[in-house]
Amino acid sequence: MKNKILIISLGLGMNLFALDINEAVDIALKNNYSLKQQQYIVDESKVKLDSSKSTYLPKLDLNYNYNSRDKLISSQSQIDEDSNLNITLSYNLFNGFSDKYDIKSAQSSVNYSKFVFRSFKADFILNVKNIYIGYLSKQKNTQTLYEALKLYEKQYFDSQNYFNQGLIAQNELLEVEVEMLQAKQNYQKAKNEQKIAKKQLKNIMSGELKQNENIDELTKNTFILSDFKEKNLANRSELKALEQLIFKYQNSKESQEGNFYPKIDAKLSYNKYGEDLTPTNRASYPDSQSIGTLNLKWNLYNGKKDNLSMLIYNKKIKQIKMQKKDLQLQIKLQYEEALEELTVSKLNLKTAIKAKEQAKRNYEIVKDKVKEGISSNSDLINANYLLTKSKQNYFTAFYSEYLAIAILKRVTTY
Repeated sequence: MKNKILIISLGLGMNLFALDINEAVDIALKNNYSLKQQQYIVDESKVKLDSSKSTYLPKLDLNYNYNSRDKLISSQSQIDEDSNLNITLSYNLFNGFSDKYDIKSAQSSVNYSKFVFRSFKADFILNVKNIYIGYLSKQKNTQTLYEALKLYEKQYFDSQNYFNQGLIAQNELLEVEVEMLQAKQNYQKAKNEQKIAKKQLKNIMSGELKQNENIDELTKNTFILSDFKEKNLANRSELKALEQLIFKYQNSKESQEGNFYPKIDAKLSYNKYGEDLTPTNRASYPDSQSIGTLNLKWNLYNGKKDNLSMLIYNKKIKQIKMQKKDLQLQIKLQYEEALEELTVSKLNLKTAIKAKEQAKRNYEIVKDKVKEGISSNSDLINANYLLTKSKQNYFTAFYSEYLAIAILKRVTTY
């Protein structure tokens, strides 16, 4: 499926000193603690890879012993004091290929952590955009409810005059007053939700948001034709991460097979024997001694432990393969849903624009009729409600389109 979609860029607003959505993403990427935590996981896997490579390097050990005896055993050749300095250089000549596959497994772990980090970063960027757009939506809702409150206050002021002139009954005045008080509550609630939304934006930016900093509006000043190709889904980081996990378990299984082979180690040690304070009883002690050792070890039977370990790895590999197939279906569904959501949001926006214009004209018409005594205050209350609802629907559709674009971009990001 190929879909060429007209994309509205999340561009800069008119206020050059306000925070725009791209700056918010950059600041969040730079300072967010969760993202830094994921980066440390990648760094840790790289250190483990270096550690696995150390098996190819020789090992050098230094050991020193000192003994002091207050009593000697007469039947044994002992002295009052003796010491031993031992330096051993050892090197593994053959380890059944386990070292080779352990390094490959560690490399797969590094690749896995990188793909997981890339996926986490893409989700994080979408989350920042979602919170940013959510704040703007709450801000517009606050503005809309404030405008509705002002219309109710104006209607209540006019109704008081009509009531004082005896043109309307008291119940009509009370009806307007009740709606005005409800509008105040709605406005206050919207203000609180806007404050919470801004705190969420501040938190995801790790506090890098000033209290009075303006949040830039999304504008339709740039149009870019973007091709979100379905073939990009096959390269999603989540799928690549699972592939690396399969490689990791495959190499771990190969490493386990190394237990069926012999292991050969070579050692070269140098021993320096310390001397007593008196030269007596030292005739059997050499001053120093060098020892070369070649050790071959082969486990012939391990109680089926190695076979069962390899069977466990085979089961893990099959599990990951099934998980990958399931994830491919989920990603395909995400893509189709994102396309559908974008299409619906565009249609909703067109409808919302017309509905808002009609609700505005309707309010003006009803307001004039109330002045002429043709319509009642109830009609104007209903007109105010419809106008407010149409504005809310418009902004919901407007920001839904931007969010749908951000989601579609995330779905096709790899």
